Amino acid sequence: MHLFILNGKDEGRHLKLNAGKYIIGRSKKSDIILTHDQYISGTHAELSYNKSGKLTIKDLGSSNGTYLLGEYIEQETKITPGDIFRVGHTFFKITMRDNERFLDSGSEPSEIPEAIVVIDLVGSSKIAQALGDRVASKVKNVIFDKLHENLTLFPSEFSKNTGDGYMIIFTKPLDAVLFSVKLMQDLIGEGQYKGFHIRIGINYGETIKLPDGDRRGMAVDMAFRIESVKINEMHQTIVGLKKDMMPRVDRVFISEVVYNLIASKSAIKTRIIGFFDLKGFTGRHKIYEVIF
Repeated sequence: MHLFILNGKDEGRHLKLNAGKYIIGRSKKSDIILTHDQYISGTHAELSYNKSGKLTIKDLGSSNGTYLLGEYIEQETKITPGDIFRVGHTFFKITMRDNERFLDSGSEPSEIPEAIVVIDLVGSSKIAQALGDRVASKVKNVIFDKLHENLTLFPSEFSKNTGDGYMIIFTKPLDAVLFSVKLMQDLIGEGQYKGFHIRIGINYGETIKLPDGDRRGMAVDMAFRIESVKINEMHQTIVGLKKDMMPRVDRVFISEVVYNLIASKSAIKTRIIGFFDLKGFTGRHKIYEVIF
């Protein structure tokens, strides 16, 4: 098994993993030392690889968390070849090979600014448990059909199913917002829109484009955080809404970057929701809602 670093000053660094435990951190006590990433704790995360080939990762109580495929790790979690995880602001890839396609080609993964749209079907597992897989499948088909209808109006660069929703990549943030607004309007306008809710989060920033077209990077992670923000992550200030007025579902939330890029478009109405703590990111982040 092999471990590759995908970004930062250690980009391209490669480590062969033998059976054992590997601590990742800034401390000299760590096995994989990364001093250039200030968001990594002294002993941040631990990789465990046993003789049977099972590989797991767990967070060691770090300040900024550990993420596997964009999801925050709360307990020891299994990793399979091809998976990408993030420690601090550094991305790692696990592979069975000692070289990767983006390294074989003599080029680095491309990093380009893009708009990332994250769509989540809220409580999809609960829908399946309460109403059965057949009804849950019909609900997902409603969203799938409307999503693809709107992608013909606003073509994307890339899209994928995330299990409970979708991630879609657009070149322009305006197209990402217009697509999201049209999708929400169509779903709410449908008589079939009953018993389920969706949330949409949009961010804009540099993404890492992988050989299969998938995207990774801090901008992608932030889009997922924006989609899923909760009331307890909000700071009550004189700016924005009161906590009890924050919409929980059926919402389109955007980052401050996206807001600044579309603010001059008078046809798009927005309002500030407030300042939030986002897991894995330092500081407070201003989030806006697009009114549809």
